[in-house]
Amino acid sequence: MTFTLEIWKEKTADQLRRVGGWVERWKRQEAPYLLYGALCGLSLWPLVEAAQGGQLLPAMMALGSVAGGVGGNLLAEQVQRWKDRADEGQVARWVAEQAPANPDLREALDGVLEQLDVVAQAQAGLSEDDRRWFADTLRAELAQLGNLARLEGAIARGAASKAVSHGGVLVEGDVHGDVVTGQKTTLFDQRGQVVGWQTNVVGNRSKPSRKLQE
Repeated sequence: MTFTLEIWKEKTADQLRRVGGWVERWKRQEAPYLLYGALCGLSLWPLVEAAQGGQLLPAMMALGSVAGGVGGNLLAEQVQRWKDRADEGQVARWVAEQAPANPDLREALDGVLEQLDVVAQAQAGLSEDDRRWFADTLRAELAQLGNLARLEGAIARGAASKAVSHGGVLVEGDVHGDVVTGQKTTLFDQRGQVVGWQTNVVGNRSKPSRKLQE
């Protein structure tokens, strides 16, 4: 089967389902940009596998559709180097080493993370404690890298995903006043942080919110 962007997304999603099993190991490691490097490595690995399997051109076309410019070219060149010999850990380490000093590369990597919805998906299957650690750690790394603003929304979506999937209310903006609800719901601000709970409360909302159905 020819490698395409859709196949890339599917394979990356499969990779991200394993994140929960790696979080405890990541927590014990002290390495610069560990989480950012790991997420980028997981996202790039399906490209490397495709290149190693003789589908270098389709892999490059898929990459070009989400990451262009100088950074996209850097990624393409590196994937070609990895097709001869590489593993997931090597890819993640390369990102952690190269991205901090190269804004063009970060631009391309962030494009990959956005297009494949990597950050939100990675958090979706985590426990509440692990999601909190994940979000705090990734925010700190992105702030140091200078690209927090671009991916902040994805972190918030991932942090809120579990509660929302159970009939919660995602609040846009600061919470002011009561929220209309017939059940216990968890309230989040724009950063994805829990700001409180409501149970069988009827009242007014001074900021817009939306109820997301399962």
